Amino acid sequence: MTHRPDDDATAGAAGSPAAFDPATFDPGVPGPGIDSPTFTAHLQPELDAAVTAFATHGTILLALDFDGVLAPLVDDPAASAMTDAAVWALHELAGLTGVEIAIVTGRDAETLVGLADLPDGTRIVASHGGERGRVRVGGDGGAELVAEPLDLDPELVDLRGEVLREVEAIHAAHPDTKIERKPASVTLHTRGMDEHEARAVTTALLGGPAGLPGVRVISGHDMLEMSVLTVTKGDGVLDLRSETGVDAILYAGDDRTDEDAFAVLDGGDLGIKVGDAETVAPFRVGDPDEFTVVLARIAQLRSRD
Repeated sequence: MTHRPDDDATAGAAGSPAAFDPATFDPGVPGPGIDSPTFTAHLQPELDAAVTAFATHGTILLALDFDGVLAPLVDDPAASAMTDAAVWALHELAGLTGVEIAIVTGRDAETLVGLADLPDGTRIVASHGGERGRVRVGGDGGAELVAEPLDLDPELVDLRGEVLREVEAIHAAHPDTKIERKPASVTLHTRGMDEHEARAVTTALLGGPAGLPGVRVISGHDMLEMSVLTVTKGDGVLDLRSETGVDAILYAGDDRTDEDAFAVLDGGDLGIKVGDAETVAPFRVGDPDEFTVVLARIAQLRSRD
């Protein structure tokens, strides 16, 4: 199956990806008709060899973080969007036999599905493993989340409420911060803020809601999340392996929280860090555009079968 975003009145509008035209696409990130030498020119030989070996498995799972992997990091989390190349690559891969796709993210599941242009059936592991669901695309092309219920004990509901109240007070004192309200956690973002004020926000969080008993603190790119659950992205990947029964998993992530997922990969799996942060992953690429080369390479290799 080849994905072609509709070239209609909404294409290119704010918040909507522009129409993707493979005929004019920069071959630095491959599309249809781009041959293998062009791919390998944009991948280190060791990584290309590892990707080629991974693609030979009978069934594979692509478990991918969203922000910083499929979508470039932006100051406003609500403005995040997948690159056109990433949209094309995921939809192309979703049409191939033996390929499962999952998004493993710190975002809440509902927001993620609203932002991302994901193929029908994509598995969702959101809130750092706390939420689960699938993407369902209707006949009109609109996507919705089919969520698995998240039932919090009353004590955790109360704790999450207290965290939210304290975070909102800090946000009121620092209005340039941005709040993400999730079913089991609250995140405060400081991306784009003055460095001195960002440090003051972090200090207030650590001395307030992040220090409440029973709260798990998750730090990432210019943000601090306070969760009432203890699950991690690693737990989510282990569950995905059990549910799908695939022969091998590729996991890609850019943040500290992704290290939990890299840590549970084994023999035939492939871990790729996006960006220059410290990691246990054996391979890395520089940014989402470079990672899309990896996805396109897998699509090309699997299409030969």
